[in-house]
Amino acid sequence: MHIFLTGATGLVGGALAGALLDAGHRVTALVRGEGRDVLDMDARDRIGEIDVLQGDVALPGFGLAGPPQDIDLLVHCAATVDFAAADAVHQAVNVGGTAHAIALAQAWNCPLLHVSTAYVCGRAGGLIAETAANPAADFTNGYEASKARAEALVDAARAHGLAAAIARPAIIVGRLSDGAIARIDGFHHLFRLFGSPLLGAVPAASDAAFAIVPICHVTAGLMAIVQGFAAFDGQRVHLVGAAPFAMTDMLAIVGDYPGTVPATIMPPPDYHASERDRRVAMVHRRIGPQFFDYFQRSPRFSGEALARLADIPPPVIDEPAFRRMIDHCIRAGFLDWG
Repeated sequence: MHIFLTGATGLVGGALAGALLDAGHRVTALVRGEGRDVLDMDARDRIGEIDVLQGDVALPGFGLAGPPQDIDLLVHCAATVDFAAADAVHQAVNVGGTAHAIALAQAWNCPLLHVSTAYVCGRAGGLIAETAANPAADFTNGYEASKARAEALVDAARAHGLAAAIARPAIIVGRLSDGAIARIDGFHHLFRLFGSPLLGAVPAASDAAFAIVPICHVTAGLMAIVQGFAAFDGQRVHLVGAAPFAMTDMLAIVGDYPGTVPATIMPPPDYHASERDRRVAMVHRRIGPQFFDYFQRSPRFSGEALARLADIPPPVIDEPAFRRMIDHCIRAGFLDWG
């Protein structure tokens, strides 16, 4: 197959590009700017093995000088995942970029695989089914809201004849077998604070948990959709772990590593920002609006579609697996624990 891929220089896109190449597919990637790399799950740069086109998802037609030929599937991974980005940025990149991807898939007469996020559910709790996102839901931040609006565009295009599927990864962490991850970003920056005295006591529910998923499962799920697209047409597919990982368990594991000063949790009604010392208060002002809401939640995402259609069940992320992820970050120099 000839796959057109956006977001290849990101975590998910790079891992998928490597898997596609290893499976013998041809990959044409949209890349913004020069000097970029496409890192697979083993952190090998695969950009020399793909066809690269310069462009920008925020532009109509992705700003391409000329369309590629004979595209079998457009996989749209590109997005800004910065929770603090301005609404205009989320709209231009996440929503506008999806609109442009839809238009190109229609023009090229090829299906579209849109990579979204499990957190289009917003602040919903309990078991989250693989149903349509509600753009009017109560969202934690502009990122979640923009991804829900983007999904609505995909749904509308499919109603008008476009073959399309939506993949929804949860919070992506390292590979299950060894904890490896090519790009240490996103959740990892928050996690580093969990072992730092700069976080201190934070407002969190006693049952707060994070829906983390290993990058290997995300990649396997995307590959299953790509290679069996007919079965997934019209599906919304959660790429998630078997169960969320409790925040209290994370903090307990962090505390086992020398050199850490694990954060503690307190009931939200007891938390008063004015009682923090100056350095901690500064950190809380910076990250609180983006992340504290996630400390109140423990959503459980159904992974039924991928299990049913590709016989790939959600993976169990146990304590040893989580420690392997920490150990990789230590070996990589991202964490100075141990």
